[in-house]
Amino acid sequence: MDKNTIQRLIILSFIAGFAFGLPAVVPYIGGVSLFALLFLASPLVMLLLIMGGKYDISTVQNSIIHGGIIGFVVNISYSFSYCAMSAILYLIFKFTTNYFLTAMIINSPVWLLIISVIFISFLTAVTNAFSGFVIYYVINLIRDLYEKKHKNDTNNM
Repeated sequence: MDKNTIQRLIILSFIAGFAFGLPAVVPYIGGVSLFALLFLASPLVMLLLIMGGKYDISTVQNSIIHGGIIGFVVNISYSFSYCAMSAILYLIFKFTTNYFLTAMIINSPVWLLIISVIFISFLTAVTNAFSGFVIYYVINLIRDLYEKKHKNDTNNM
């Protein structure tokens, strides 16, 4: 695996995690944000890099491993931004959208919060590894259809 590719994946994953985590404290947007985090983070990051010409999905194994890395990193940054926003809203404005999570963030020991975030990050890595697997086949299907269509165009010339 290429170090530059992994660095780009991690940086974009951190940015995507913060982008999903900041609006997550809004009641109805939080559910959509969590769904996007669980299933759409790796396709989003992979497609952004592919469209920028910085990434090419070469094998199934790479797409699964990269999807898992993206899922893990996205959840770490999502959890950090969500916990920070929840704590700020509760401590300053006494506002909470989820009493259980806010109580856990404010009152639980830091080690318990870290273990919970890491455990959920592994689960998110699994779902995003599957999404990376699916995006590999979708991109190859689109490439095959494109090549079939344009194969006939080049033969006529």
